[in-house]
Amino acid sequence: MRPTHLVLASFVLFLTPALGADEPWKQPGWEPITDEERQPASPDEVAESAVEVREYQGTRFLTGGLGTAERAWLQEHGADYPVALQFSKGQRGAFVSAVDVRVRTPDDKTRFEATTDGPMLFIDLPEGRYTASASYKGEDREFSLDVPANGQVSRSINFPE
Repeated sequence: MRPTHLVLASFVLFLTPALGADEPWKQPGWEPITDEERQPASPDEVAESAVEVREYQGTRFLTGGLGTAERAWLQEHGADYPVALQFSKGQRGAFVSAVDVRVRTPDDKTRFEATTDGPMLFIDLPEGRYTASASYKGEDREFSLDVPANGQVSRSINFPE
């Protein structure tokens, strides 16, 4: 056996036991998705899942997304908002809510602040450069937002399990 084959064979043997251990459905904390959750929301369910437009010091925002219908409604109506944020936790990316979000101007003034009602947040911020922070269960994330004159900036923020 040539040295290259030996290294490759050792590598494959080394990984083989780990492949079964990494199957997420066999890991602690795995939550299987029900057949109902796999189904897309009907147009009536989406329409009934509307969330109210809120304001923070004149800045409009939408938050929610706790079910497929509400997420579909938010994706449709949030498309016109220049900032789209989505929050999750862990390797699997399970959605989270009750995330404290703060957006600051370059001179460190708070431009927006809210606690999410679901994993999605759409903010109607004017064009500009901002620094944002998101806090969930004692974990903090800082990130920049370059809000365009047209279109949307999107960020997915993940927290540890």
